[in-house]
Amino acid sequence: MNQPHQNDVASFFDSISVQYDGMIERCVPRYREMIWALLTYLPKQLEVSRILELGCGTGNLSSVLAQRFPQAEITMVDISSEMLENCRQRLGQDSRFTFRVADFNNLDFDAASFDLVTSSIAIHHINSAAKAALFQRVHSWLREDGVFAYSDQFAGATTELYQTHLEFWRSEALKLGATDDDWNVWMQHQDDADFHDPLIDQIDWLRAAGFQNVDCPWRFLLWTVVLAQKS
Repeated sequence: MNQPHQNDVASFFDSISVQYDGMIERCVPRYREMIWALLTYLPKQLEVSRILELGCGTGNLSSVLAQRFPQAEITMVDISSEMLENCRQRLGQDSRFTFRVADFNNLDFDAASFDLVTSSIAIHHINSAAKAALFQRVHSWLREDGVFAYSDQFAGATTELYQTHLEFWRSEALKLGATDDDWNVWMQHQDDADFHDPLIDQIDWLRAAGFQNVDCPWRFLLWTVVLAQKS
């Protein structure tokens, strides 16, 4: 599959920004548990005063970060201006928050700008090569001992495992109240704009970028949390 035009990704999320929070709760099994795991497994000694969030959406993770690290400066990036505006309204006016509309492929910051880079269900919108390149840049943006923590949709190691993930995902989503329309919207978007890579590949790319202590502390079906530390 070719890299989707990022304007199409932005337009899709602009169009569902109002319905997004309800849809994500219905369509992503164990969504809140995944957010919990993403932050709970951060190194206990990690001092955090500068955070970058890639793909903040409407602010589900952003609001938890703001509460967990009440003194930290947080830069929130999203390709959808509508989603970013919803996040801004949710968090309110505070000089420690910065909001930026940007495509991950064109994003850049100075070296050692952040203590923590995090993301939830966003990086799968760029293809394999772009992920590997992003991981290289994230490594440079982090200070020594900084952490990259992200959750996302991952492929299985085989096509059979991946298809089993998708079947169970649909079953779990329907139990949560997702409708056939909800499911069809997500699957069409997935066909148009998503790139699910296996966990083992992403771990290899992270290690190639220079990250140490790369681990997967939580996983359910294709939903996966990965932590990697710069050392």
